[in-house]
Amino acid sequence: MDRLLGAVEAGGTKFRVAVVDPDLTIVDQIRLPTTSPEETLAAVAAFLGDHPGVAALGIASFGPLVVDPASPRYGSIARTPKPGWTGAEILRRLADGVGVPADILTDVEAAAVAEQQVGAGRGRRSVGYVTVGTGVGAALAVDGVAHRGREHTELGHIPIRRVDGDAYPGRCPFHHDCLEGMACGPAIAERWDSDPALLGDRDDVWDLEAAYLAQLVRVFAYGFGPDVVLFGGGVGTRPDLVPRIRRAVAADLGGYTVSYDDTDELVAAAGLGEDAGLVGAAILARSIAER
Repeated sequence: MDRLLGAVEAGGTKFRVAVVDPDLTIVDQIRLPTTSPEETLAAVAAFLGDHPGVAALGIASFGPLVVDPASPRYGSIARTPKPGWTGAEILRRLADGVGVPADILTDVEAAAVAEQQVGAGRGRRSVGYVTVGTGVGAALAVDGVAHRGREHTELGHIPIRRVDGDAYPGRCPFHHDCLEGMACGPAIAERWDSDPALLGDRDDVWDLEAAYLAQLVRVFAYGFGPDVVLFGGGVGTRPDLVPRIRRAVAADLGGYTVSYDDTDELVAAAGLGEDAGLVGAAILARSIAER
């Protein structure tokens, strides 16, 4: 297969659109502000339409996304606070607009697949991926395919055990003190009344953050048994955070493990940075073109 591929990373703030070759090298790309579905999706289709060699399209999208293939709304945005985007048929409108076979993943599913195939999880069969930034998202890739049920998974909204002495109420509008409500970037800023980037290497700040994120690693370890859990996103890629998470995971597992005695192997930093979602979309497009 030597034809070009289309890749779209659809975000709540911006869309990134690329034409790539089968080796995933970017041939051309643009960034578009996320305005209305009509305007934004038309601009995406127009850009890709200017590259007539595109054979297939992969999309990595913000959510919540309808991911059940049996649903007539498959590939559409479900109820979202993003104005105008509830019900937006991203997959159908882009597939029709570009006129090529297409499919869609959530943004974290795409990132997990990308990290497992060509990123920090390369060579591992099963890779958990966590992004920590404005929110907390997570997904699992097994043998190059995102693990998926009928619902857009939201591991960032799992209930967690509150750390002793932490009186912060949480900022999730749905659950207050779920993982995202306690550990996302805005929660850090609100709890400590400071931009997280300005909090330096304070042990009180980042050991607390690691204690919460370690609880998600425990869910991954006991629920899915991945080879590694990778942390990405603006907060997740802090250089000193992964070692703290490893120590917290070791304490949280409490020795109840068959294969996770060495948390240095279980927890690591993601490798693709802000390109993970787009690369995952390109990998999806390549798999469609090869069918």
